[in-house]
Amino acid sequence: MSTTETITTQNGSVAMTTQDPRGGESWDDATWILTSAFIIFTMQSGFGLLESGTVSEKNEVNIMAKNVADVVFGGISYWMLGYGFSFGDGSGTNGFCGSGKFFVDPDDDKMGEVFSKFVFQSSFATTATTIVSGAIAERTKYVSYIIFSFFNTFVFCFPAHWVWAPSGWLKQMGLVDVAGDGPVHLVGGVTALVGALIVKPRARRYTPDDDHEMASPTNALLGLFILWWGWLAFNCGSTYGISNNKWKMAARSAATTLMSASMAGMVGFLSSFIVNKRKFSVPFIINSILAGLVSITAACAVTGIWESLIIGGFGALICLLADHAMNKLKIDDPVGAFAVHGVGGAWGLIATGIFGHKDDVANYLAETGGVVQTGRFDLLWIQLLAVVTISCWSALSSFIIFFIIDKTVGLRMSPEDEEVGADFCEHDIKKVRFGAVVFQDAKNEEDNNNSDDSLQIDPDIFRRENGTANGTTHISTVSNGDVHNIQIQRSPQRLDSLGKDVVLASRCFKFWRFGKLANTPSGTRRISVEGAPITTRYRRSSSNFVYPFNDTSGISNLSSNVNMISFSTGSNSYGSRIV
Repeated sequence: MSTTETITTQNGSVAMTTQDPRGGESWDDATWILTSAFIIFTMQSGFGLLESGTVSEKNEVNIMAKNVADVVFGGISYWMLGYGFSFGDGSGTNGFCGSGKFFVDPDDDKMGEVFSKFVFQSSFATTATTIVSGAIAERTKYVSYIIFSFFNTFVFCFPAHWVWAPSGWLKQMGLVDVAGDGPVHLVGGVTALVGALIVKPRARRYTPDDDHEMASPTNALLGLFILWWGWLAFNCGSTYGISNNKWKMAARSAATTLMSASMAGMVGFLSSFIVNKRKFSVPFIINSILAGLVSITAACAVTGIWESLIIGGFGALICLLADHAMNKLKIDDPVGAFAVHGVGGAWGLIATGIFGHKDDVANYLAETGGVVQTGRFDLLWIQLLAVVTISCWSALSSFIIFFIIDKTVGLRMSPEDEEVGADFCEHDIKKVRFGAVVFQDAKNEEDNNNSDDSLQIDPDIFRRENGTANGTTHISTVSNGDVHNIQIQRSPQRLDSLGKDVVLASRCFKFWRFGKLANTPSGTRRISVEGAPITTRYRRSSSNFVYPFNDTSGISNLSSNVNMISFSTGSNSYGSRIV
């Protein structure tokens, strides 16, 4: 998009054509925008590694698959309607939303400008959704999340219009948000909080039996580095080009982004050293650096190095405090999405109103400075208004989406599927970590007609406090008159605790291919352990057979060191080694 200005000189009037800085009309600006968008796209890998490394091992594939869904379904909905609502400039465009440019397919003369901007903004839209996936991880149905990722585009696209479109009402007021603290991070963070509240904490979270551990701190730290790399493109690319003096603003964005994150990291290291008694907690390090990156996003091109250190350091501090408060309130956000993106995004907008500079270099990013530069509060009030309105919009619109999904498809996984893990239940991953039990695919052994199924069991799952192990424990299940026996042989040892669940999966073990159990509908079954009957709920979900021991009374002699487990269905018996 270009505008024509007439400048009068001593030699007469001269007409000059200038470009809208967010248009990307020149080839070099379009190349800058596209290159930045490609790098931003790699942030999906960073989010995926960070989140999968933070959640339990039994859900790490599922969280990566959710990041794929963000791009696929969120990208389609943004192409269909989201971009038009954000940046449409046809008839009907107003301060609230755009009109036109739906199902993006521009004419040849506008192709470079529109497509480069669409690709860049699409990466922002999918990022806003990806933020949410970590907050509701490990207990949300995959199908439900796919539906959410499609419709969450509409939570993002309207604030994007308010903030960045020339006709947006916040843009008209003079709001400064260079790279998306409002439309991306505040929207994503508030939506993550709403989702976490609706879907409720993970099983056993905030109880003495809490066993949720990071699957891979290494992957989480690698994800942090990929995000850091992508963030440079996120912020520098938001100058929308390098022509004229925009390259200077991009260079400043890179410097302030690095320094803000570095100071935030120092706060995280020091905080962990103090709070965790001379230990350097990986979540402290990751979340503090991410908070520094989020905090500088709004002001990256319109503030100085010294100010960026303050912005990043304070952003890390309030993020860590917010995450602590969330846990005190028992709001389960496994990756700290609200603390990092919600609180960090709000602080970033407010910090711009305090430490922002007037843009005297490229003359388009900020019409006025913040309180420190001007001594006036005009910009700060606008930034505060944006925080309030964007937060309210995100909370209301995302609540509607989550509520409808919850009442129709359902958001929460079943307790049994949650225990087994989404990797197995949702994606048929054959090797699953379930509490202290690992089920490994026995397909190769079946192909070789080897009766020694590869069943890995940690003996800790068969422990009970103050019990003693001796002899043989028999677990029998009755199904349509057929008795299915599980025999456990063990060596005598003192026992510490009792695993609450035994999970049997038909696709892992060939013995479940026999008998009538596989076709038995849901109902109540009787399980007997050492003669003590336990009534439990048998549930068939997909191909998973879950027997939770809800009532552990009378179970006193389960094994500590299990060395063999054998199964029998009627006249057929099958053994599995324990490793």
